[in-house]
Amino acid sequence: MVKFDFNYLPKDAIAYLRSKGYKLSFDYTELQKEAHHKAFTVAKVTRLDLLHDIFNSLDIAMTEGKTFKQWQKDIKATLQKKGWWGEKDILNPKTGEVKTIKVDSHRLRNIYKTNMRVAYSQARYKEQMKLPLSQYFIYKSALLENTRVEHEALHNTVLPRDDVFWSTNYPPNGWGCVCKVRAISEKEAKKKGFTIQKKAPKSIASKDWNYNPAAQEKVAKVSKVNLDSSLTSMTAVKSIKRDDYKNLSEEQLQEKFYKTLGTTKGALFIDKVNDPMIIDDSLFTAGSGHTKIKKQDRHLYLDEIAKTIKDPDEIYLAYNEDKKSLEKKMFKYYKGENGSKRAVQAVFEYLKDKTQGVTAYFIKDTNQVEKRRYEKLIYVRAFPWRSLLAYCTRNPFIKIIPKDIIKCK
Repeated sequence: MVKFDFNYLPKDAIAYLRSKGYKLSFDYTELQKEAHHKAFTVAKVTRLDLLHDIFNSLDIAMTEGKTFKQWQKDIKATLQKKGWWGEKDILNPKTGEVKTIKVDSHRLRNIYKTNMRVAYSQARYKEQMKLPLSQYFIYKSALLENTRVEHEALHNTVLPRDDVFWSTNYPPNGWGCVCKVRAISEKEAKKKGFTIQKKAPKSIASKDWNYNPAAQEKVAKVSKVNLDSSLTSMTAVKSIKRDDYKNLSEEQLQEKFYKTLGTTKGALFIDKVNDPMIIDDSLFTAGSGHTKIKKQDRHLYLDEIAKTIKDPDEIYLAYNEDKKSLEKKMFKYYKGENGSKRAVQAVFEYLKDKTQGVTAYFIKDTNQVEKRRYEKLIYVRAFPWRSLLAYCTRNPFIKIIPKDIIKCK
């Protein structure tokens, strides 16, 4: 039997949290079931810098074994400073819907317990699946005064650990659920008088939890694009440079940029992680106030800058020590001459009341491409070749050949 202390989360649980990207969501259900493994979200948090603060605080709490009261004390001041405390009217940037919520200790407790329990279950499940003799799972209800009747009814239910029942009913099976599953051998089950069920019982998981919160392996982790192995599938630099933009005026170039992006100057733009940003000329304006749209030939890559913001290959969050602010860095990658690495980068800064562009440009140096890919990776685009690789791992009639070439057997 493997035991876990809820106040001490193993390394696997911490690694699980850190492997997640971010996704802003108005409602918890905007992320579908297993997708919660891939992205960290908190319902009604609609600013990425705030989501980042909550994530970091939970990471520290897990690493240092902090209780809820200790964590709440640490995060409350940050939330109050950023205005996410008390009764708040939250705007859904996608639909315009406004909902009034109350951010208090009760909401923080749900955030803390949900993330801790899922991380705990994920680590527990991973260890249980390694036990060679314990081929069965036994459901253990908390048997508390407020335990749900259907959860209590499952207490001591024994099923093979590969039974499809666990794909939707490995706890937690609802908000606030503290049920557990223990790995057990056939010999131990018989010795203690437990009956191994021949037929799985009816599912008891609520609609938000009817998947296995522990089986992270079903969804790929958010991990860096391996540029060395994927260059063959990248767009060639020579095909993206717009030499016909050389003689356009600044006004004409701006018009081209906003048209490609599909928005207007100063408009609110929702990116791939649902983060609302202001898109305006700040992307092409120097600190002195002068335009830099033609500096370092960035105007020849305006179309690609727009495409980087619209459909980036990766998104990182990094803290700018000089400005003392959080920045979002978007990248799109390209194949340069002789297989070298090239990229377009767009940078946005989190200000008190908005997220605004800082700069955007083409990176011509391979070493600089890699140097700029640091801190928290929160999003990776699903490349077509990645989808094919994932498909091949499930299809016995397909085999994977090195260097991103896929052929039928």
